[in-house]
Amino acid sequence: MINDSDILMIGTIVRTHGKQGELQCRTTNEYWDDAEATFLILRINAIPVPFRVLDWRVKGQDLLFTLKGITTEEQALALVGCEVSMLRSDIANPEEQALLSWQDIVGYRIGEATIEQIDDSTANVLAQLSDGRLVPLHEDLITDIDHDQRIVTMNLPEGL
Repeated sequence: MINDSDILMIGTIVRTHGKQGELQCRTTNEYWDDAEATFLILRINAIPVPFRVLDWRVKGQDLLFTLKGITTEEQALALVGCEVSMLRSDIANPEEQALLSWQDIVGYRIGEATIEQIDDSTANVLAQLSDGRLVPLHEDLITDIDHDQRIVTMNLPEGL
């Protein structure tokens, strides 16, 4: 069984590419860039499911890949919107395995809301939540990150 603590999200499938089951993934970090991944893990109905990677290549900021067993556009279309992760053990530099970027907590919950997007374009990193709120992400405000349950616990000022 694959635990959430064993995987690292690298992006989301945004569309199919061609008619032979190829998928296009919008990446959220660069861990996959130097990885030696044999498998990619897709989150299907909240369950991490491994797929053997037959081929992958880069297209701009996106990753195009073909998975074993996905051979038609219809099969690939069913996977659009799935989160794509890789095993932490496949990361090229082992010392990076313990590190997380802010992008890696997209999909985690803060209270009842889900983190939908991270704006880390400035020094003041913000999480956009599913309920429309923008929450500042700072180490002083975060009290715990539970990777297995995908929950960020924060000590937020009143009004946030």
